[in-house]
Amino acid sequence: MRSLVTFASMAVVAAAAMAPLAATADYPEKPLKLIVPWPAGGGSDVVARVVAQPLGERLKQSIVVENRPGANGAIGSEAVARSPADGYTLVWVTADTHAINPHVYPKLTYDPRKDFTAVAIVGYFPYALVVNPSFPANTVAEFVAEAKKRPGQVTFASWGVGGSAHVAMEMFKQQGSFDVLHVPFQGAAPAMQAVMGGQVDSMIVPISVADPQAKGGRVKILGLAADKRFVGQPDLKTMAEQGVPVNAGTWVGFMAPAGTPDNVVRKLNGEINAVVESKPVRDALLKVNTDPSTMSADQFKSFVNAEYDRWGKTVRDAKIKAE
Repeated sequence: MRSLVTFASMAVVAAAAMAPLAATADYPEKPLKLIVPWPAGGGSDVVARVVAQPLGERLKQSIVVENRPGANGAIGSEAVARSPADGYTLVWVTADTHAINPHVYPKLTYDPRKDFTAVAIVGYFPYALVVNPSFPANTVAEFVAEAKKRPGQVTFASWGVGGSAHVAMEMFKQQGSFDVLHVPFQGAAPAMQAVMGGQVDSMIVPISVADPQAKGGRVKILGLAADKRFVGQPDLKTMAEQGVPVNAGTWVGFMAPAGTPDNVVRKLNGEINAVVESKPVRDALLKVNTDPSTMSADQFKSFVNAEYDRWGKTVRDAKIKAE
């Protein structure tokens, strides 16, 4: 009798151990939620929706995009970190949320390396150095020379202390050995308006934001803050080509709560990669100035960990802290 009881108990334990896999064998069986921790209509939100619709079609389930902006992406990210790890709640991540925030906010309520499972990268947002049309520089070298001639007097805008636009300029400052004055705003739109209006001299901003204004003559683009030229604008020189290597573009992708089953992550990664590699989505991403990219889930995890260290060094060296 004892052996029968023992066998039965082992069978129950084995069944319980297999339960997560069995429960997700037909995943997904209901709609998914994608939390975008940025305002609706912004650049990151637009790209998320470009990918979400065809991804839902491949998964044969709708993907509900929910915007939860605030605290440089921290509010929406925390919400997903505390969600069930069942593959039905995902978060749209960026360098801000998972490589910069942990070093800027001492009381951050999530750990980007422990509270999430990397799923898939989608692409990169190339950043560019822009100046007001009246600013006396047409190249990166001329900008550096002007900043050195007037230390602390040339100004730059950002969408807030510790945001990627702020940290990107700190990278530039460290590489170029000059000093400029930070003027933070509450959002990218007012920051860019200040540069266009001449209240602030410069800004490092996504090319998707810079390009329309440059075509309208409202700003000048001096260089791309990336390690290579952007396929969508092959004639735009990088800052590195002009003597100051700055790789400050951010990236976007999907993550899930820590503990999400491996088979769910593998399925999502495969489907997201297929979406990004499809010609209609690739063309749509390039149209909104996003450089498409794919990785395995493990590669994306390693990439984000490396970005955590890279951006963190700039934040620490610049002594950036936000309360």
